Amino acid sequence: MKMWDGAVGQCVRIAVTALVLMPMPAMAAGPSPFDGIPGVTFEYHDVEGLTAADIYASMKARAPAGASDGGGIAKTAWNLKVGWREVRRGKSCDVSDPLSSLSITVHLPRLINQHEVTPEGLAFWRAAIAGLEIHEAGHARIAWEHRNDFNRAALKASCNSVRKVAEQTQVRIDAIQRAYDRDTKHGITQMPPIEP
Repeated sequence: MKMWDGAVGQCVRIAVTALVLMPMPAMAAGPSPFDGIPGVTFEYHDVEGLTAADIYASMKARAPAGASDGGGIAKTAWNLKVGWREVRRGKSCDVSDPLSSLSITVHLPRLINQHEVTPEGLAFWRAAIAGLEIHEAGHARIAWEHRNDFNRAALKASCNSVRKVAEQTQVRIDAIQRAYDRDTKHGITQMPPIEP
């Protein structure tokens, strides 16, 4: 089986936003924006502060690698691995059994001193959490919804073109992710106005 591994990470660049998720993302009431996306892994980095401004500064300073490039404070990374079989008969070669495997990791801040935070700081944190969770779930959902794009396209590919099909699939999904960031202004439109 031939394998091709493409990885794309999307990060959120939000002027004033954040999200904390405990073992599973959740504000106590209501469904999680991640519902229906199986196998998402969550990783956390600790942030702290007493006021909204302190918390936001900590989120910016401790953002995961790749997220802070554009001012982000969280990141959703997805990795699509694809494979296929090449069936050779004389000079002809056909692609068969295309498959894909998707992994999604969401990197989020976690407020470690919630019991010390001012009421305004806690309100900021909770509002930021809700918006950032929605935004990052959007990136995860795009990856999940397009996980089988390669499988469909590879059925029409030749042995000589299937690797290019894999690369084009990756590029197309990445373009959808970038359009999502552009349309949501990297999550700003998914959040209530927040002033740290």
